[in-house]
Amino acid sequence: MKLWLICFLILFFGAEAVQWFVQLPWVSSVELSLPLTVLGGIGLAIASNYRSWPTFAPLPTKSAEPPLPNPTPPPTSTVTAPVNPKLSRKPDTISFEIKRSPTKG
Repeated sequence: MKLWLICFLILFFGAEAVQWFVQLPWVSSVELSLPLTVLGGIGLAIASNYRSWPTFAPLPTKSAEPPLPNPTPPPTSTVTAPVNPKLSRKPDTISFEIKRSPTKG
């Protein structure tokens, strides 16, 4: 929320400054729409990527003690049923099978 408020204030005061700057007599002949559009696009790109910026915090140090190995469970014998390829479809697919009606001959 703070980022949006800061961006809004910067853009508002920037637009007001541009309107004041354009009213000056020696600047009235200069067209600023393209540079302002480019700067606005750069500003929006920076604001949209703000959360993915790297942090400059110190890297965590590695501990001197090695981690304990996890105990492995004893092997178990399991019986697996044969897999029918027609029934092993993913449940999230939208495909379906069209069955033909028997033709009268």
